[in-house]
Amino acid sequence: MKAKLAWSILHSLLHSDRILYRQNGFIWLGDLLIAEISDSRNGSIWSNVRSLQNKIAYAGGHDSSDPSDIPLSIWLMCGLLKSKNNSIRWGFLVVLERLLMRCKFLLDESEMQQPSNSDVSPGNRDTRLEKAITVIDIMSSALSLVAQINETDRINILKMCDILFSQLCLKVPNSNLMPFGEGIQRPKVFTRTEEIRKTSNINFVSQQESCPWDQIMEETDSKSGYSVSSHFVCETASMAALLLRGQAIVPMQLVARVPAALFYWPLIQLAGAATDNIALGVAVGSKGRGNLPGATSDIRATLLLLLVGKCTADPTAFQEVGGEEFFRELLDDTDSRVAYYSSAFLLKRMMTEKPEKYQHMLQKLIYKAQQSNNEKLLENPYLQMRGIFQLSNEL
Repeated sequence: MKAKLAWSILHSLLHSDRILYRQNGFIWLGDLLIAEISDSRNGSIWSNVRSLQNKIAYAGGHDSSDPSDIPLSIWLMCGLLKSKNNSIRWGFLVVLERLLMRCKFLLDESEMQQPSNSDVSPGNRDTRLEKAITVIDIMSSALSLVAQINETDRINILKMCDILFSQLCLKVPNSNLMPFGEGIQRPKVFTRTEEIRKTSNINFVSQQESCPWDQIMEETDSKSGYSVSSHFVCETASMAALLLRGQAIVPMQLVARVPAALFYWPLIQLAGAATDNIALGVAVGSKGRGNLPGATSDIRATLLLLLVGKCTADPTAFQEVGGEEFFRELLDDTDSRVAYYSSAFLLKRMMTEKPEKYQHMLQKLIYKAQQSNNEKLLENPYLQMRGIFQLSNEL
C-alpha cells in the first residue's frame, strides 16, 4: 500500500502544474533510475547500463499496461513524453541528462574498482571509448523517442541538441588551435568543414580551418550578420560554438552510434527558429542581429556538419536522409552556412564518386562563365553546385 502511494505521489509531482513540485519529482525519478543501475543484485554496472538502454527503448514504444519486467521508474520517465504540456516533456530531457552524468560516474567508479573485469574490456578495445559508446547508446535510444513523438517545442528541441553535443563533443586545448580569423584579409568569414582525420587511432570531425568567402547569397548573408568580431565579443560554453571555432572535436566512433535522424530531424525542425532569431535581432536593432555564438544558427550548422560526417562514412545514412535530394534542398536554406556546407559536401561527393560527370559539367560551367564574363560562377562550392544543377536542368 505504501509503495503504491509513493508511486502515485511521484506521478502527481511529475505532472504537477507547479514548477517546484515538478523539479522535486524529476530529482526523485532520477534517483530511482540511478538505483536501477547501481543495484549490484541485478548484475554488474556495465550490464545494468546496457539493460537500461533496452528497457527505455521498449517502454518508449509500448504502453505501461503491457506485461513486462520494465521498472515503474522507466515507465514514468517515458510517460513524460506523452504529456501535452511542454514543461513536463522537458522533464524527460532533464531526467535523461542527469541519468547520463551518473552513468558516466558509475562506469568510471566500476573501472577503478575492477580494472581487469572482462565485462568491461572485451578484447583489446579502449575502455574509455567503450564507456563513451555505452552512454551514447542510452542517449540515442532516449532521444530517438523525442524525435518519434515529433516534438514541436523549440526549447525542448534545443535542450535535446544540447544533450547530444555534450555527449559527443570533446574540448581541446586552445594552444593546439589556430586563433579564429587569423590570416583573414576580408571582413566576412565562414568556417569550412575539415575532412575526417585520425588522432591516436580515433577519427574526429573538427573545425580548425577558417575559409573566407564573400558575395555568396549576399541577401542571406546580410540577414545572418556573421562576422569575425561577433565570435570574439561573446564567450560561450556552447559545444556547438566551440566545435565551429575549432575548440572541440567529435570522435567518429561516437557519431557512428547515433541514428542519422538525431542530426537531420532537429536540423529541419529548427529552421524556422534560426530565422526568427535573426528577424528578432534586426527588429530590436541588435548589432549581433540575434546570432550569438551557440545560438540556433550555430546549432543547425553543427548538426549539419555531424550529419555530413556520418553520411560520408556511412552510405546507409546518406540514403536514410533522402540522398542527394535532401542536401540539394538545403541549398535554399535561409542560413548561408547551412547552404554552403551542403554545397561543399555535394561537390566533394560528385568529385569522388562521379569524377567524369563532374569534369564534364565543370567544363560546361567554365564555358558559361567565359561566355557571360562572370567568373563568380566558379568562385566557391555553393556557386559551382548552383551552376551545375542549373546546367543539368537545361539538358
